[in-house]
Amino acid sequence: MRKIVLLGIALLLGATASRAQTLPFLLIPSDARPAALGNASVALPGNTFAPDNSMAAAALDNRTAAFGAGYNLWAPQTAKMGVAHLGGWYRTGRLAIGLGGRYCIEQPYDIVSGGGKTVGSYTPKEFSASLGLAYRIAGPFSLGVTARLVSSDLAEKASGTAFGADISAMYAASGFSAAIGVSNLGTPIRYGSTSYAQPMLARAGGAYSAGGFTASLEADYLFAGALMAGLGLEYCIADIVSLRGGFHYGDAAKALPTYASLGLGLQYAGIRLDVTFLTASKTLGNSLMVSLGYAF
Repeated sequence: MRKIVLLGIALLLGATASRAQTLPFLLIPSDARPAALGNASVALPGNTFAPDNSMAAAALDNRTAAFGAGYNLWAPQTAKMGVAHLGGWYRTGRLAIGLGGRYCIEQPYDIVSGGGKTVGSYTPKEFSASLGLAYRIAGPFSLGVTARLVSSDLAEKASGTAFGADISAMYAASGFSAAIGVSNLGTPIRYGSTSYAQPMLARAGGAYSAGGFTASLEADYLFAGALMAGLGLEYCIADIVSLRGGFHYGDAAKALPTYASLGLGLQYAGIRLDVTFLTASKTLGNSLMVSLGYAF
């Protein structure tokens, strides 16, 4: 049964647990908007799901609060996984406080006895809960930190918990923003006698907005030994309709694979609806992401 579980993990994201690493669901985008921009998200301002993306952005936002929910139909041609997201933050003065969470339901698998007989089935489940704090240091600079509890339940006798953290720093002024961060620092997760590291990721990126256009660029390094990068462009019409496109370069053996993305956004009176479609990927093709949020 252990072999069945490990094979399932590989199929979920098209990624192997390289260098004894697991919890690949932590790499799945939390918000449909940045996912449409090739997942170039670390430097995007006003991110509703900042606690699970880049908490530093919340302290530089000119709004008081933002919150939302989303759902991903992730890799429907392979993993057929459902991922639900919640997130939001509240800012008072220089300080912002945020909460986030995600719940991942994977495809059930058959439990086979030693004699080769199917004796039941099991549905793996994973979730995380996050608490974020961000502080505007001076002018356009901010720092953010997120603490996270992660739970992974892969089989009846293969479950574990871990604690993690993200650290981010951001600069934003005159339509330009730049950010750096490290995600998924923390304790390894143990399944029985075997421990696996979290997918620790270093991120750096920039974004620029002018005349209704927003361009975003990001480069990531997964400490398991993989490089990733994202590039995206958004055009907003009358501050109501947003058209988006992006490209993500990945590593199918160790992290998210390469894919292209298309997205549409609608916003009015603080309410925002975003839809993203992933294509040009055998693993993630036809993935669909939807986010709904409100900010004031």
